Amino acid sequence: MKLLVIALTSLISWLPFQVSAEDEKAPPKVQIEVIVFQSLALRGWTEEYWPDILALPDTENATQFNAEDGYARLLTAESFTLNEEVEKMTTEKGYDVLAHFAWRQNALSREEALPVLVDQFVQQRRLESSILFGTIRMYQERFPHVQVNLEIDRQIPQAVLERFTEHQHLDIDWITEGWRFQINESRRVRFGEIHYLDHPIFGVLIKVDRVK
Repeated sequence: MKLLVIALTSLISWLPFQVSAEDEKAPPKVQIEVIVFQSLALRGWTEEYWPDILALPDTENATQFNAEDGYARLLTAESFTLNEEVEKMTTEKGYDVLAHFAWRQNALSREEALPVLVDQFVQQRRLESSILFGTIRMYQERFPHVQVNLEIDRQIPQAVLERFTEHQHLDIDWITEGWRFQINESRRVRFGEIHYLDHPIFGVLIKVDRVK
């Protein structure tokens, strides 16, 4: 009996150190905030040739916001830090904000990190004419990195329809109502800095912060 008491006492005294060691190994938390907007400038439609056959963004291994795995938890607007940027992006200045959202996740390695699905669940505006779809993946190596693979299926503005069909060498009677554009970019980022992913038709602002 005496030996059992000694063994239990040793186990109890060892557990706090074991828990503490596990806590120290836990990956750091990060907050990722994203603004997706479309450009209202019409020149982007005819500045380049836009291929009409694009592979859909790969979502095979993607997780969803607020999924049962707990990987990415959406935040409410009270946690946003880019509200001033959104206020500056007015239609008068040629911007049309489609989505503004943020979430928290663990900063995992490139091998462990999952892409998070971005779709109409987080899109707030223009669902009938500019549909977002794709993934965003954040991982941590020596520096944090983000991989953005987003597309917008956007209705072709009537004001540029004729010029766009001519530029694309298409028959106006056969062209579809919308056209798909993509941003597929991987970038090293710095904590606390706003990073801009540019495209003539739409763009992305993204910011990664440490969570204390």
